[in-house]
Amino acid sequence: MSKRILIIMAMAAEARPIIDQLGLHELPANPRLTSHFPRFQGEFAGKEIVISLNGKSTEYGVDRIGTEFAALNTQSAIIEFAPELIINAGTCGAFSADADIADIITSDQPVVYHDHRVPLEGFDCFAMGAYPTAYCPEYFQGIEHKLGVVTTGNSLDMPDIDRQWIRQNQGMAKEMECAAVAATAHLYGIDFLPIKSVTDHIDIELDNVEQFLNNLGKASQKLSETLIRVLTNIK
Repeated sequence: MSKRILIIMAMAAEARPIIDQLGLHELPANPRLTSHFPRFQGEFAGKEIVISLNGKSTEYGVDRIGTEFAALNTQSAIIEFAPELIINAGTCGAFSADADIADIITSDQPVVYHDHRVPLEGFDCFAMGAYPTAYCPEYFQGIEHKLGVVTTGNSLDMPDIDRQWIRQNQGMAKEMECAAVAATAHLYGIDFLPIKSVTDHIDIELDNVEQFLNNLGKASQKLSETLIRVLTNIK
């Protein structure tokens, strides 16, 4: 039986290059879900691949970025497809000293939140989280990549308190879904791997929204190329 891999992605623009290159077909909407998570399925390199997107907001017409829909998407896809490995693929910000635009970041360390601040004993650690990753060097054989902590929050901007928490946790990639996906995978006992491509530098004066929009296409293309090579390497 082929290995089943679930790839969770937030934005259609990030996902489209990999969907096209893998030749995946869109699945019909699950009638049990009144709010559709677009899903694409196919075979690649002897593996069954499912890409599941967070979908678009019917109220605002934009991708449903952030942790809430990432967790809902992941849980419903786990129930429907029973994957053996979950990959959260997407874009991220990074400090300029750590990574260049379109660099690939993954992690052999737990994923954390940088904006869940609950200063109560026990709740502080729970809120920050520390969700394991299943990094295997052989998955990235021949692929240039960086290893660092992936840290998640629900805002694109960078207030000083978030910067402080990211630095304290030695964060390299700042993004908006990974910890929620990792937490859901951990809840179900499924191996989890993040793969992120840098769209913006979070420590320079240029507006990071402008950076993100300018670099999204380049970073998404690099992400898709990396995903194909990782999927090929996975046995």
